[in-house]
Amino acid sequence: MKNANRLWRILNDESGQALVLGAVCMAMLMGVMALAIDVGYLHYRQIQLQSAADSAAIAAGEEIGNCGNTVCANMKTAAATALKEVGITASTITPTSGCTVSNSSGLAMIINDAPCVLGSTANDPNYGNTSMAEVVLTEPQNTFFGAVLGIRTVNLMARAEAGDSWINTPGGGSNCIWTGSITINGSNGNFNLTSCGIYDNGDLTTNSGDSVTATDFLYYGSWSPNNCNSSCTWTLGDSETQPAHTTTAQPDPLAGLTAPSQPAASSTASNTTPTSGTTLQPGYYSSGINLNSNVTVNLAPGLYYMNGSINVNSGATLKCTGCTGGLGVTLYFVNGSLQPNSGSTVTLTAPSTGSTTNGDVANMLIWQSSTNSSGMDLDAGSSSYFNGIIYLPDATLTLNSASGTTINSGASATAVDVQSLMVDSSITFDLNGSQALLGGGGSSQTLGSFALAE
Repeated sequence: MKNANRLWRILNDESGQALVLGAVCMAMLMGVMALAIDVGYLHYRQIQLQSAADSAAIAAGEEIGNCGNTVCANMKTAAATALKEVGITASTITPTSGCTVSNSSGLAMIINDAPCVLGSTANDPNYGNTSMAEVVLTEPQNTFFGAVLGIRTVNLMARAEAGDSWINTPGGGSNCIWTGSITINGSNGNFNLTSCGIYDNGDLTTNSGDSVTATDFLYYGSWSPNNCNSSCTWTLGDSETQPAHTTTAQPDPLAGLTAPSQPAASSTASNTTPTSGTTLQPGYYSSGINLNSNVTVNLAPGLYYMNGSINVNSGATLKCTGCTGGLGVTLYFVNGSLQPNSGSTVTLTAPSTGSTTNGDVANMLIWQSSTNSSGMDLDAGSSSYFNGIIYLPDATLTLNSASGTTINSGASATAVDVQSLMVDSSITFDLNGSQALLGGGGSSQTLGSFALAE
């Protein structure tokens, strides 16, 4: 009986249970703390990796124009240098290209021109845009305590895109005309747009007999068709039978561009009325230039920073014979504008890439300052060939009337971005946007506002 009582007391003795329970709780707490340390550090490293990917994408995107819209050595070097500058690696890594991301044994970088990793436009609106650089960083990260649970390594990935943003039109095409408003004053105004569309960010006015051929035609404000309902011809993409109304305003795609700095005075700046056979040199012109009738004047490639208009009078010719192989001219007007008068001939091409030596800007042909409201008139009977972008952010481009007049025939890379576009009767305006666009598509010369997209 005595032994039985002793056994009963032992079985019912609760002393020491707190110690056991405390030990179990401490083990669980230490496990949670270990997990928190691993998760916290992985999160911290992921933020670092994403920041590095953003920097590398911006660096690579800024080189797209110098690489012909392909991944070249400049892009790779710029992106690798960006990683070192943000402290993500102490040595230069060698980027690869590809749309498939796999685990890596160390820090690795993929660079693509035209994002493709996410697989489709449904997952990435910039999918296939050759003016966007995509950077993907992968890195295995060891855990501190995860090995206890069999998780020794976690593979981190960060992705970013940067480049020239664009207006994505429903028709899948691209815009070579962006304007605050289009007004076709008279009848029989014709737009023939090749491989591109029109975006009107304000009120649209048309008239009888007008016709438009384009991949897309969107307007944001109101439309006053006048007599156009039964007599106009619309040859549009995206199954559009007439201009389509959109409820989403699209801002000026070039508004983010930085205006060129005023260069030194041109060596020919004082020659304000050049004689035939003169070749003018780039630089600052403190006043305008006047080409008298029947003279031919050549512009050497580079930036022309104008504080006055360039008037090309009847019979005069303004051209750039040296604008070949990617060389071109940028005419920047802080005041005044380019005025090709009736009977004149203008044949100009923008540079394909910007140059630090002469200050020109890639794809920009005629560019007025954001405070320059001087209108640009393309007179009837003038022969115009503008290869590049015409950008008048605070001014009107007017196409003056004359029966059967065709403007800009033959140019293969033209885009127009203006505050307003005024079209008179019987004008045919030809724009080929297959190489110089204000938005999207497969262009090798797409230009928009540079940005970090993702």
